Amino acid sequence: MQKIKNVLKGTSIFKWYLFTRSIGFGVGLVNFLFQNVFRIDACKYSKNYTSRLIAPNKFVIQDDCIEVRKSLAVSGGCYFQATHGISIGPKTIWSFNVIMVTSDHDLRDYRLENSERSGPISIGENCWLGAGVVVLPKVKLGPNTVVGANSVVTKSFPTGNVVIAGTPARIVREL
Repeated sequence: MQKIKNVLKGTSIFKWYLFTRSIGFGVGLVNFLFQNVFRIDACKYSKNYTSRLIAPNKFVIQDDCIEVRKSLAVSGGCYFQATHGISIGPKTIWSFNVIMVTSDHDLRDYRLENSERSGPISIGENCWLGAGVVVLPKVKLGPNTVVGANSVVTKSFPTGNVVIAGTPARIVREL
């Protein structure tokens, strides 16, 4: 039995098995079926079957962090539109119904590819995004940033170590 484990250790099946054990077998199996069998929003990370990920090749989890991958796998109802790139730092987690959108348009020109208002989103390490948070294009959140539930983040908070909340989000407390 030990020989079989040693042979399988480097395979993607074994890695999937270990990751599925950490998030729960039922969640892992359903996510696997939706992504790999039904080909719904297939990407290299396991994501919750109720979440949507547009342009998965531009969605980056730094250091392939297990905490971020777990959050992606279990947080349902999320929408990530990563056409201009989304980068998530290590140990960052979020709740359900989080929206990150990297494209915007001008009021006079609705063609998304020509907008100067579009741009990448960068979330620093060890951040927490509460339920229903919306992060708009060109936002950069620094390390240790907490975003309150139902907040709309319209501008960057690159220094980090803050709690932000509201619509639009503003600093409510320093950490």
